Amino acid sequence: MLALRIRWALRDVRARWIQVAGIAFMLAIGTGLFAGLSSVTQWRIASNDASLELTNMYDVRGRLGGDGLLPRGSLAAIAQGVEGVEAAAERLIFQTQVEVVGPDGSIFVPGRVVGVDLSDGGPAVNGVVPVAGRGIEEAEFGEPVALLERNFGVFYNLPEQGDIWLGGSGEPARYVGHAVSPEYFLVVEEGSFFGQANLAVVFTSLETAQKLSGSDGRVNDLVLTVNPGADVDAVETALLHGIMARHPDTHVNLTRKEDNASYLALTRDPEGDQQVYNVLAVILFAGSAFAALNFAARMVEAQRREIGALMALGVPPASIAMRPLLVGVQIAVLGVVFGIGVGLLISELMSGVLETFVALPVFLTPFQTGIFVRVVGIGFVLPIAAVLWPVYRATRVKPVEAIKTGHLAARGGGLAPIISRLPMPGGSLARMPIRNLVRAPRRTLLTLLALMTVLAILVSVVGLRDSFLYTLEQGDKELLGDEPDRLSVRLDSFYPADSPVVSGVAGSQALRAAEHGLIISGTAGGLREALDLSVQFMDFESNLWRPTAVDGALAVGEPGIVLADKAASDLGVGVGDTVKLTHPMRTAAGSFGIQTSDIPVIAIHPHPLRFNAYMDIDQAGMAGLEGQANVVTAAPAEGKNLNDVKRAMFRAPGVATVQGLSES
Repeated sequence: MLALRIRWALRDVRARWIQVAGIAFMLAIGTGLFAGLSSVTQWRIASNDASLELTNMYDVRGRLGGDGLLPRGSLAAIAQGVEGVEAAAERLIFQTQVEVVGPDGSIFVPGRVVGVDLSDGGPAVNGVVPVAGRGIEEAEFGEPVALLERNFGVFYNLPEQGDIWLGGSGEPARYVGHAVSPEYFLVVEEGSFFGQANLAVVFTSLETAQKLSGSDGRVNDLVLTVNPGADVDAVETALLHGIMARHPDTHVNLTRKEDNASYLALTRDPEGDQQVYNVLAVILFAGSAFAALNFAARMVEAQRREIGALMALGVPPASIAMRPLLVGVQIAVLGVVFGIGVGLLISELMSGVLETFVALPVFLTPFQTGIFVRVVGIGFVLPIAAVLWPVYRATRVKPVEAIKTGHLAARGGGLAPIISRLPMPGGSLARMPIRNLVRAPRRTLLTLLALMTVLAILVSVVGLRDSFLYTLEQGDKELLGDEPDRLSVRLDSFYPADSPVVSGVAGSQALRAAEHGLIISGTAGGLREALDLSVQFMDFESNLWRPTAVDGALAVGEPGIVLADKAASDLGVGVGDTVKLTHPMRTAAGSFGIQTSDIPVIAIHPHPLRFNAYMDIDQAGMAGLEGQANVVTAAPAEGKNLNDVKRAMFRAPGVATVQGLSES
């Protein structure tokens, strides 16, 4: 008897193989997508943890304020005397301009030289791991030998070894490999992902960095890890007290790894992405369930007379239900088999994307048995459950009702009687499609729900894309204004606005217009939260560019700050309100401290990135920087492009980086 039922079920499947294959494939996409992408999430988490452990990322970082430098060994000695510190390493980090020759010609980008202690297999904290080429050998300490950050090398398809020119040095350095370090597993600079396009991080020995920067025997950065269970707050407090006791004129800015944008993106992205995967999987599962339920209802309705005859002959309902249930089982089996294949394919494809997208020294991609078992279980039960309801309804009617044929079987149900009373245009043929839909509202509704799941995914993906592109477009429109070729020349320190360094940059023949300004970092505190800001002091009457005030006004000479609309919203402030801005303050001795000032909000600008903030250049005195400049905003001369300006500024005194605003 079972064999007969199976043959009947196979016959039913063959008769409706298109519907069966379609539902099974839809189910396979849902199960495969969820299983494959969820596997990638687990791989990302495991790989992140293993890579961070291998490179021993810092728990606390201390950066000297301004141009501060201290003798090598002084910061490490203080850190090692703090209870709870596990390991500490000193670094020398400075900005520069980088030129490297790629397959498509010369590449000029802002650069960052990171000098680390490579002795004894170091650095002990924030390791630098070569992933292509080789590492720097001990005999090369102090020589112009370096490693390129892997994301930058891959982005520009650079060879494993080659020459690199650093601004200010006439002779090329030699890079001998590509390397990764935890701060740059993902390059996130000033709120922008894919920062490797415009930032070349160069790792080298501490001795080489000191020689290149003219800072022999000095450092400006400290990274340390703490023992498990240690009080990080207490470690930071003791570290600050130790530094202030020995170097009272030195300001140190302490941050934790949780403040590092790369670390946040690396660790939070998998969780956020998994939420998106869950939503997509639920939508696809729901679509599969609606489609299977609709298909089962139609199949049972087509077999109504057979079911009625069997019931009239006294066949138990359980036996009658077996045949359509076996069809549901076949759909489930096909969906599961296809789903496993889709899941494995997605996992394989995404693992390659993952290794290209994130520069990790360790990738772990074990088969996620638990995820696939759970998904297979859901995918198997779903179509069977969808078949149960119409089968149950079919076996509950009287046999004589089920056997009726033709017009005798028509019950005039659904919404047809109601629609028949409503005046509608056209004749019988014109009304027939609508009456056919409303005659069986349940079937129509299930069909609509199945289609809606596909449309929901399409609309959501297209909507996300359009929202993202619209945000970028609005940001470009605000930032570039009428000067799309505008560029920013960052200086390596603060210089008087009338100094030869600033005058030399502003008077370059490669530029047709230039204005000096200041950029400092700060933290704004409002009613709801605190935000890190990049505060640019500029001329509010500039002929090159100035922010658009969508609320308030750019008042020249008036104390106040211009915030992004998003920043103002997150801070809970508006025009006329006050924010507490914590910012660097230059002392009479030339060093920097920290000061908190109450600053009124005078205007709101529309740029979508909330860290952009502006103040009038006349207000620079609030930071002790009146008459000073560390940036020159300019436009290329007629007939000059951005690369021409970069080449002209490459070895100019005091120039750290040159970057076109369109590049950011």
